[in-house]
Amino acid sequence: MPKPTAILYGTADKPPLQVLLILAVQQMSFLGVYLVISPLFARELGLNPEQSLQLVSATLLASGLGVLLQTAKIFGIGSGYFCPMQATSSTFAGLLLVKTHAGLSGVFGMVGVVGVAQMGFGWLFQRLRGVLTVQVAGLAVLLIGLGLGYYGIKMVLQPEAGMAWRQQALACGLTLGTMIIFNVWSSGYLRLFSAFLGLLAGFVGSCLMGLIPANDWAIFYNAPLFYLPRPMNIGWTLDYHAVLPALITGLFLALHGFGALAAAQRFNDTNWKRPDLQLIKQGVFAEGLTNICNSLLNGLPLTSSGGAVSLAASTGCTSRYLAYSLAAIMALIAFMPKAIVFWQILPLPVMGAALIFLAAFTALSGLQVVASRLLDNRKTLALGIGLILGISYESVLRPLNNVSPDILKTLVFSGVGLGVFVTVILSAVFQIRNHTREHRYFDAVHSSLDEVIVFLEQQGRRWGARPEIVGRAEHATWQAFEILTEHGLLSRQDGDNDKIRLQTIFNEYTFTVILSYSGKVLPLMTHPPSHEDMLKNDDAVLEMAGYLLHRLADQVLTRRTGGQCELRLLFND
Repeated sequence: MPKPTAILYGTADKPPLQVLLILAVQQMSFLGVYLVISPLFARELGLNPEQSLQLVSATLLASGLGVLLQTAKIFGIGSGYFCPMQATSSTFAGLLLVKTHAGLSGVFGMVGVVGVAQMGFGWLFQRLRGVLTVQVAGLAVLLIGLGLGYYGIKMVLQPEAGMAWRQQALACGLTLGTMIIFNVWSSGYLRLFSAFLGLLAGFVGSCLMGLIPANDWAIFYNAPLFYLPRPMNIGWTLDYHAVLPALITGLFLALHGFGALAAAQRFNDTNWKRPDLQLIKQGVFAEGLTNICNSLLNGLPLTSSGGAVSLAASTGCTSRYLAYSLAAIMALIAFMPKAIVFWQILPLPVMGAALIFLAAFTALSGLQVVASRLLDNRKTLALGIGLILGISYESVLRPLNNVSPDILKTLVFSGVGLGVFVTVILSAVFQIRNHTREHRYFDAVHSSLDEVIVFLEQQGRRWGARPEIVGRAEHATWQAFEILTEHGLLSRQDGDNDKIRLQTIFNEYTFTVILSYSGKVLPLMTHPPSHEDMLKNDDAVLEMAGYLLHRLADQVLTRRTGGQCELRLLFND
């Protein structure tokens, strides 16, 4: 696995200690923005300050454990890549639904079921790769990003006691504007710390405007500098109402992890072409095991952070040693209540601005994953309907509130859950009569390049092949057409040119084009003929054509059965 030139310290490299510490603090400043999610959920649950502190502390401890499990790669657990974990607001709806049936203790029982579900879906990725595809994973990331942004906008616009709308707008604008300025128009460390600097600017501005209540300041002053977290402080029970929401939540978190882990693989391998599904499975296993432990700690569900992976790649350090340093910092902060309370006392407009900033990167990274493969009508409909339902969740929910049975409500509990669930179901249904072999006959003389391109692009979209692979196949196939016709390799029957039977096969790893015809076999050469052969040998021109065709495809094979010849072009996807 060759390391890209932009990566200074790869997975197995050990950077200097001072570099590790700086990069670990930088990662923590980025992931620290996601810490606003835990206090937000604590407010939704109505937790008291002690329980809220326990929630954030447990989530931090589990995050540190998760990044270690992900990197360690032992006993079939972990991908071996640097891929930190984060909480996400997309899980709130499912957790709140369970709270109405089973109380607070049931919420953390559900977190454990989510972890088991993630491991189950990670195992299915290899076996249902026609349904749980890269595009579905990209849609899950996209919907999570859109949900994060929607929640951020809602927080910014939500009236807060003792705060005028002008003050809310100013706090939000100061936070988001600072993040954008440092991210777009600065360089070096200022750009890398842009999210944290924006939060700091929003916090200082809120202090100057008096937006932080005296009660919150009292909580901050009274918080001890160090304390020992108490696992199971809030409680843990398992309720049957948690099963279906946990399965749906586990599905979209596993798909979100799929997208982040695929990005980690791409950043670390110059020759990357497709996700390694075995490592994806091991990485999702690490996420699931982390959430099982997290449920016992009374923390929030976690999933891999694509933003943290991208940040590591942009700094040129994806070393597993960075994971060890980051885990140590997370564990240290988990024992420091004053640092945790800082995130709890941030005003809602400041938190909302941070979520909007993060949502932009999350949503667009998901969109890039979806667009990385060609889409046919089946995939377009499955992804498009899932996306529309996901972003129209509230409109869909209103008519279902009074008429839908309870079991449907446990399935349709969030926009992300609804969108991903519908997309997976449609993808499975669309596998019916979705054959992996297609063929068509072409007149070798009168068929045009456009006809061949249209046929191959249709097949590429159907199988979700990469555009560049289909483009290579189109060029090589047309060259093969010209070679067969111009060099007289096709036989004539009843005075008419014989037709070429064009067939495509796709197996997720190779895109194969097979040309079947009556006539002579094309000679294939791995080396070009010499200059002397080109002048003296009449067959040298045909040998050169065979050599050039060999260069256009990853592999070229020929065979003859009776009067039928076959030319097979293979392209690695």
